[in-house]
Amino acid sequence: MKKISVRFVPTFSMLVLLGVSGSALAAPIRAPEFATRTVRLADLDLSTAVGAETLYGRIKEAARVVCRHESGRPEYECRARAIDNAVRDVGSPLLASIHRSATGGTEEVVVR
Repeated sequence: MKKISVRFVPTFSMLVLLGVSGSALAAPIRAPEFATRTVRLADLDLSTAVGAETLYGRIKEAARVVCRHESGRPEYECRARAIDNAVRDVGSPLLASIHRSATGGTEEVVVR
């Protein structure tokens, strides 16, 4: 069964200051936990406009839920990044085209 996970992964930069002890650098770094939501797509035919549009709606809803309580960035930025990442991860040209059209890109969608 195919599924994707929508998540928001903020970018962190680490600053290393002079004088940091070697033992502090050797300590394991725990990755922060992020909210995720599974989006199922096994029941969809992504080669059709209806299937791709249905998946796009599911991705948008999952991003809305995941980003609702995200702190550190405005919710709209979280949603945009989560949707961009999910669409890229699916790898469907038709889904990518629908996403570009929805985000202000100008592109013609050809349905066969």
